[in-house]
Amino acid sequence: MHRWFNEPRATRWLMERRDSFSYKDADDWTRRAVEGADEDRKFAILVRGREQPVGFTALYGLFRQTAPELGILVADRSSVAHVGRIAEAMTIAAAFRDFGAHKLYGRIPSRNRAAKWVVESLGWRREAIMRGHLLQDDSTTEDLELWGVSPEEFHAATADLRAILD
Repeated sequence: MHRWFNEPRATRWLMERRDSFSYKDADDWTRRAVEGADEDRKFAILVRGREQPVGFTALYGLFRQTAPELGILVADRSSVAHVGRIAEAMTIAAAFRDFGAHKLYGRIPSRNRAAKWVVESLGWRREAIMRGHLLQDDSTTEDLELWGVSPEEFHAATADLRAILD
């Protein structure tokens, strides 16, 4: 976690950036993730043959009236094709099956084409654009897109992953 959150390439698309992320911050983040005592759930992305996770997925804001938010960080390259898509699909399936989510949403910077391809392939639809919502490090702004998916949309789009998800 410490290395990932201090790597600009890994964090460039995250919604909340940190000025610093110490070893203590990493230990605290990991401890909270393992305990799973709050309304967020985080899942390590494990790849066969790799000793360490290559990233994580997260569900933020479970157990509310509003839909939880999906998050992902794939920080280390993997030899597995589409590891991010598979990890997201597994997390979405768990949100609907294990946590009873009625819908999921995500925030994607408009220039993040890879993220948009993944969510589209999993049945998500763009629901809104917040113009100029993101302030970049160089003081320019970027649009933020809001995406959402229902269980029905997700299941219809992921027939190719059924063996993994069931």
